[in-house]
Amino acid sequence: MLFPASITLSLVAIFPWCASASMRPWELTRLSVSGLPWRGEEGLHEPLNTLAVEVRDPNEYAISEPVVQCITKFPYASPPYHQAFNCTKVPYGRWDFAFFPPNPPQDNAEPQYWNPGQDFTLELRLFPMSSSSWFGGQVNFSVSAGGNLRGLCSAGGVCSFMVKEEMLPVYVQQKEG
Repeated sequence: MLFPASITLSLVAIFPWCASASMRPWELTRLSVSGLPWRGEEGLHEPLNTLAVEVRDPNEYAISEPVVQCITKFPYASPPYHQAFNCTKVPYGRWDFAFFPPNPPQDNAEPQYWNPGQDFTLELRLFPMSSSSWFGGQVNFSVSAGGNLRGLCSAGGVCSFMVKEEMLPVYVQQKEG
């Protein structure tokens, strides 16, 4: 049975997950990473690093809450690579994010520390309430020449990096998972 175009378009408007191919990329509008240096075993406590992300979702289903914030703090010496962290709540589903090294070493051993000035890959995921599917996208960040992060470390070792203003927003093309 064929449906009139108006009914098909209405279904896509009500259930936008039906039209994942037409989803517009998410816009990462802010990313900052900061932390303190590791002071060795004699240190009073293990310093925490902070990763903060703000994403704007330009798709119609997100009109009521188009901006999502994702923040986590984690220890320098035991970064939680690939672990999912929840973002702010939205009425249309659940967002989470994770990070990991962009190019694991050949022996597949991941770095056992986190330096705010290191390159990394960020993964964002959306689990819509009205779908059994999820949508995800990845973007790489780098402080090297030509990279998309800038920042510095103080003489005391406190470091702070963020996306270069001229490179904002960073577009994250999502795929259905």
